[in-house]
Amino acid sequence: MKGSRRTLKTWGSGLVSADVFESGLAPFGDTSAVVVLDRAEHLPGVLDSGVVGADSRVFVPRAEDSGPSPLVMGYEGSLSDPGGEVQVGASFFLQTQDYGTSEYLSLIGATLVRVVDEADFETFLDDADRARTTGVFPEFLTHHLVALCDVPALGGRYAEDGPSLRLFVDVNGAISTSPSGLRLGEVGDDFATLEKEWLRLNGAGGSPCSVCLGAAIPDEVRVPAITARPWLSRYHDAIAGVRHLRGREIGFDHEIQVSGFGGRMTPELAEVVTPADERSGAPTLLWTADAAFVHSPLTDRVFRLEREAGAVVERLMVLGSVEAAAGPVPEETLLQVRDFFARAGLPLCD
Repeated sequence: MKGSRRTLKTWGSGLVSADVFESGLAPFGDTSAVVVLDRAEHLPGVLDSGVVGADSRVFVPRAEDSGPSPLVMGYEGSLSDPGGEVQVGASFFLQTQDYGTSEYLSLIGATLVRVVDEADFETFLDDADRARTTGVFPEFLTHHLVALCDVPALGGRYAEDGPSLRLFVDVNGAISTSPSGLRLGEVGDDFATLEKEWLRLNGAGGSPCSVCLGAAIPDEVRVPAITARPWLSRYHDAIAGVRHLRGREIGFDHEIQVSGFGGRMTPELAEVVTPADERSGAPTLLWTADAAFVHSPLTDRVFRLEREAGAVVERLMVLGSVEAAAGPVPEETLLQVRDFFARAGLPLCD
């Protein structure tokens, strides 16, 4: 597992990125990869229960660092209450903020942004709707040092989350996957018990996740709003793409545009009723005045292209096949572009 910033980003967001775990994949199994405790007194019970494995990373308030099997790291501050600062080790600082006020606060370093109540949730939805129709994304959310928490409950990718990825133990010893999550058990419960309860609360396993925001926002409020916006997973992917480019100092002042949000690079493609690039995890096409970019939300890889090549990529992604995209672009060109990205691990279409 990589450094504390990336690890806590994964713990907060509920998403796995390729830059967190050494193998590129989370060690899903019968222990939890990242565990955060609100009280140090719960550490012995957590270790004895078998929830933590040799490869786990455990963050414990005011504890001495120890390990590496598991790696226990002390921290100062609170990872559960927005509005504070957390220090891990001698030099790493992490801010926590609630969603509703993040727009008005200055970023001074790595930051976790939490949706903490229904008002925050409505603001999140308003921002997403605005981005969908105008192409303008919240500036704070696309900063490369920011991670939005509990993405699986906000319409993002769902399969990666659960007790095998992350756990949180509150001041009373109750365990969930998030500070805002429904109770899965308590200190002393084994991993199988926590996993069973997580699966029960999520019903048949459909999206969006019912656990990680369940204590903050009722499902009867959250689920209809999420399911009415089936494109939200692509919204999260688009944010990841803009965040990547901004981290490389590409594009400022809303210069970066994203295909499918506020329009298309090729305007006629905006008329496609059922675009093929709406699937979660599909590559994202972005562009500026000078270049186009293809970003993979699964691996965080990005390819820079001339805008003309970007237009070819967009046709393949939106129309879904070489046959459907043929006409304005020669089939040979479409095949070359499709095969190049397929070899690179970013399939653009069928």
